[in-house]
Amino acid sequence: MLISVFFTVMLLFSGILIMIVGSPLVFVCWLLDRSGRINHYLIKWYLCTLSRIGGMRVTIEGHENYRRSEQYLILCNHKSAADIFAAARALRLHYKCFAASFLFSIPLFGWCMSMAGYLPINRSNKRQARESIIKGTGILKQGKASLLIFPEGTRTEAPEIKDFKFGFLRIATEARKPILPMVMDGTANIKKKDSFWFHPGHMHVSVLPPISTEDITEDRWHELKKMYEDLYRTEYARIHSLLGTDLGKWQK
Repeated sequence: MLISVFFTVMLLFSGILIMIVGSPLVFVCWLLDRSGRINHYLIKWYLCTLSRIGGMRVTIEGHENYRRSEQYLILCNHKSAADIFAAARALRLHYKCFAASFLFSIPLFGWCMSMAGYLPINRSNKRQARESIIKGTGILKQGKASLLIFPEGTRTEAPEIKDFKFGFLRIATEARKPILPMVMDGTANIKKKDSFWFHPGHMHVSVLPPISTEDITEDRWHELKKMYEDLYRTEYARIHSLLGTDLGKWQK
């Protein structure tokens, strides 16, 4: 427990200090680049730095499966609040993501998220949630950035993949950008859903080859949803069995 307290205090202290010092830079970058690309990479650096301070190690597979110049609908299973650290370490892409709307009201942190172009979503308000999804779909469709979403809809710490919602297929049908599957494990051990504390540990991320969405039609959604669920469950079972082993692919 003392180790977890130490790493949590270090992570929070460092996070607040970097945010106070870096927020003026984020604001200047926002004035220069309203697309949020520069600020996305600043926040990516911020999350990568904090994850290392918090004792998080990560094994990454699949960098060769995507091109940085392309835009993707990135699908990621959802285990923990620590997923954002794993995604930042794993993805060398400019992407936007949805985040709980209350996070955007946090001084400095929320403002920086807004200036990076991340999208607030309030799932208790269906109209607002739908507007956020439409905005995210538009960003992806216009090729402004990739879009990261969690097709399960909510976190699950259980060692399994939950059924996907149909929302990702709606976005894919509209945007016609390739789907980039990303499967991760280990984050639930680092930040448990109902716990304040962060724990040092090992995360494993696998980025699979992109899948074309050109032939998606609404009448195939049930078939495709099951196909993606099976793909994720198979890959999750594989990396879950490897978690904790050294594959020689540590993120530096």
